[in-house]
Amino acid sequence: MKTLSDYRLREALPRPMKTRAFTLVEMMVAMAVFMILVMAMISVQLFGFKINSLTTSKLKFTATSLKTLDQIQDDVRGASSVVVGNGTSLASFSATTTSGNALLIQPFSGGNNLIYLATNTGTLYRIYSTSNIITLGSQITNQVVFQTVDYNGNNTSSTGTEHYAIRMTLNFMQVNYRAPNTVADYYTFQTVMTPRTQN
Repeated sequence: MKTLSDYRLREALPRPMKTRAFTLVEMMVAMAVFMILVMAMISVQLFGFKINSLTTSKLKFTATSLKTLDQIQDDVRGASSVVVGNGTSLASFSATTTSGNALLIQPFSGGNNLIYLATNTGTLYRIYSTSNIITLGSQITNQVVFQTVDYNGNNTSSTGTEHYAIRMTLNFMQVNYRAPNTVADYYTFQTVMTPRTQN
């Protein structure tokens, strides 16, 4: 029988593995990469929170404004008479019949409703009869809100023989955040309403 040489015996036997550990430099590099990943994740989360808050405020603002426009449209369409003019109360209202900051609505049920823009504060109010005042909108920047227009969109008088519509234009300014600089968004909402009953 032939015996294996010592050299072949050494090759056939399994060698013991040397145990290896991370060096200090490798640990520091791994920690640095991990910290960069954590900081990137945190910055993405903060950016997401900021975008979410901006979007939420815009959506709430838009929903409130559209609800206000719908209420005014319903009142104008269901009124027996609608007159455009200027004034901040039922007593001080003066009809211009073409454009102004106020709209006098006379419903079929009686009484008067006045929707007017307080130009010094930029707030849109509604007065029911003489006592009940409701805020409809704020941060409005335009001075003329209501206009009487014809079917082409040209200014006309509500006392004329042709049919007319009421154009309402609201220019809003909304401040999103103030630090470090003030950032504002500007919106324009416009609608045209036709009273069903016209003189």
